[in-house]
Amino acid sequence: MKDIRKILIIRFSSLGDIVLTFPLIKILKQTLPDSEINFLVKEKYSEILKLNPDIDRILILNKKLSVTANEISSSEYDLILDLQKNFKSRLVSFGKGKTLKRVKKESIRKLLLVWFKWSFFREIIPVYKKYINTAEGIINIVKTGFTTSDLKFSKEKIFDGRYIVISPSSKHFTKTYPAERFINFIKSVKDVKIVLTGDDSDRDVSICGYLENECPGIINMCGKLNMKSLLNVLFNSEYVICNDSAVLHLSEALGKKVIVLFGSTVKEFGFFPQLDTSEVFENNNLNCRPCTHIGKDKCPRKHFLCMDYEIRIN
Repeated sequence: MKDIRKILIIRFSSLGDIVLTFPLIKILKQTLPDSEINFLVKEKYSEILKLNPDIDRILILNKKLSVTANEISSSEYDLILDLQKNFKSRLVSFGKGKTLKRVKKESIRKLLLVWFKWSFFREIIPVYKKYINTAEGIINIVKTGFTTSDLKFSKEKIFDGRYIVISPSSKHFTKTYPAERFINFIKSVKDVKIVLTGDDSDRDVSICGYLENECPGIINMCGKLNMKSLLNVLFNSEYVICNDSAVLHLSEALGKKVIVLFGSTVKEFGFFPQLDTSEVFENNNLNCRPCTHIGKDKCPRKHFLCMDYEIRIN
């Protein structure tokens, strides 16, 4: 291990998956404190990496893959960990580095569970742990578990008083808790403020705007926060309510309690919360779930019963 001086992590996207690489990066830095850790990513997701002090250099994936491949070759990495494992990541990393390891994705098992509801998962391994397992032989994976991250941002509160964060949107319809049910919950909350978060996409803006109109007094920060500000708002909240989305992983990276609302996806896919303080709401009494391992733009059976439940906070 003394010979490993330069490491490249490859994970192009998405935000949640990138955040889940942080426990691996943390243990790599602890095990190999003199190593230089580089990270190859799409430019749109690079902002969060700039806030992780354990990452020494960020490489941006070039549209011309040959440019990125040449950059990797010239850097002479001792260890490359491909946590994306798709055609592009294979192409840019093939034959590169003294040691090259790729994550085990269990894609076939996921598809069998979606298509036939056959579960061949002998053990449910969280995604962050799959990333750590990729470095077996480099680090002691037996003693590794989920860890929070020491991200660099201002922790001085933006809002006065106590508040909870609700991030009501998701990229896919079947992973998005119905806005009408959010309204029921928001109107039941007493003594704390409600802060909405989301990006500047039409979907997020529309959902948050609807909730703001229906629930006067809530603070709508959708599309108004950069990554540092979002982390600040999450960190200073009482707790966070969100769908199966990147906000779940960002919040847990900060050590925050999260209330997670699951719909079409299930824990076998590896994205369940890891902190003991976090809670999961889901409907386990359906034979159509999971209908996808990513998310769909509509319910295949047109009933959307997988999110037919109310949020109840103890």
